[in-house]
Amino acid sequence: MSRVWMFLAVWFLGLSGGPPQLPVGPDILDTSEPVAYFISNGEAVAGHDAIDGDLARMAFEAWSRESRGRIRFVEADSAAEALVRLVWVASDSGLFGQARRTFVGGKPGAIVYVTPEVRSLGEDLGERVAGDALLRHAIVYLTCVHELGHAVGLPHTREFEDIMYSFGFGGDIVEYFMRYRRNLREPADIGEHSGLSDGDRAALLGLYGGAP
Repeated sequence: MSRVWMFLAVWFLGLSGGPPQLPVGPDILDTSEPVAYFISNGEAVAGHDAIDGDLARMAFEAWSRESRGRIRFVEADSAAEALVRLVWVASDSGLFGQARRTFVGGKPGAIVYVTPEVRSLGEDLGERVAGDALLRHAIVYLTCVHELGHAVGLPHTREFEDIMYSFGFGGDIVEYFMRYRRNLREPADIGEHSGLSDGDRAALLGLYGGAP
């Protein structure tokens, strides 16, 4: 199995060791009050970029926005206060992109693992990323969005346009990222394009009480 396929199999199928990807069911987030999140400091992690914290924040903001305010993510001052924690991990950790269920004060939460190192995703993507920082940022951002989708309770789908799509159903990996990249002219544009499809929105609003 090539490194790119190993990465994406773990990312989209949850095949790494340890606990499986989050189940969907009664353990969706308690939204009776704002949902606190915390983003770890990834400066010591290979491949980490100064923009990565902002990319992760934009991912949290995307889910808040697309939920039409039903989920209100707010950044906490410490990990201990957060229901959802995003942790940057090295590409050789075996975690890549993954979400694991936790409980904080009796409430469902999640730990989301994301690798900021995207230059080793295979020759095609690796070459494109080397000459295109915006593509690199797009991949990190979409990884955050996908894994946070599991944190809010969404499963994988078979629809290629969905952020929750699983490559277990096939599909053009490079095009998956490039179609998003074509929306961008500068990093700030990422905040204007959530990456969610109509299907993702419908599933999200179905979980959190509202018609699409």
